Amino acid sequence: MKQALRLYGRIKSNQIILIAILGVLVTCFIGGVNTYYGRAITNIGSDSELGGVLMGIMLLAAGAATCADQTRHLNTWLSTQSASRRQFFISKVVWMIIAPIVLGAAIDLFMSITIRSDNLHKVASNNLNDAVELFYVASVVVLVSTIIGPIWQKIVISLFVLIVWSSISVGVNTISFKLGMKELSQSTEFIMLVTFVAAMLLLGASYYIVGIIGTESEHDTVRVPALRWPVIIFVFASTLALPLLNEGSLTAGSFVLPAILSVITFIFVFKPKLSWQK
Repeated sequence: MKQALRLYGRIKSNQIILIAILGVLVTCFIGGVNTYYGRAITNIGSDSELGGVLMGIMLLAAGAATCADQTRHLNTWLSTQSASRRQFFISKVVWMIIAPIVLGAAIDLFMSITIRSDNLHKVASNNLNDAVELFYVASVVVLVSTIIGPIWQKIVISLFVLIVWSSISVGVNTISFKLGMKELSQSTEFIMLVTFVAAMLLLGASYYIVGIIGTESEHDTVRVPALRWPVIIFVFASTLALPLLNEGSLTAGSFVLPAILSVITFIFVFKPKLSWQK
């Protein structure tokens, strides 16, 4: 495990340094904007928002760097090393997810201490909340990226899944209010715990899948044959459920978009050979 961490960290060291520099530059830019215009005009960079912004920007940069691994066939080369694919998966999570989150929180706390903020407890609490939420988002993207092969399909399906899960979260909160569980659904500690557990379960699923797929399936839409039909069913069911989660009602027209998206997904997944010849 240590060998995998060192090897991947050494390979990605330049990109990791650039991500850290990006975080510092964003902090300087936001600090300059706030100094010039005043916080009354721009709230970005205040004690409650800087950490989350930095984490998000650096995670996006880390995601782009990870996608570049596929174009450079780095994963294929890593599979020839003595460490296992699952060990390199953990290394990617550490360097490309946990490290940017920790660095963003550290920069925010350092800036708060530098300006002698008297609200460090609130800053740390907000950073922890943002870190858990972004960790969950990253775990969703990791699972999708593990199952899906081509890069552009990873991006499209990740956005689709995040939209679906955000709608589900809103729907669950609405149902909780109606069932009289308002206090529980508004408990920050409970939400953070559930979110963190869900993120760990998603990463655990990705960890398992990484061990049963090979680099030869990188160009397949769905890299796990057993998940091809579940992916199509998920696209249909989630698209159909979106109106219900927004307190809408099902009509005949509600099945049009799910059917179209399911057919498109089917074509990309199974790649049927269509011919007009008899």
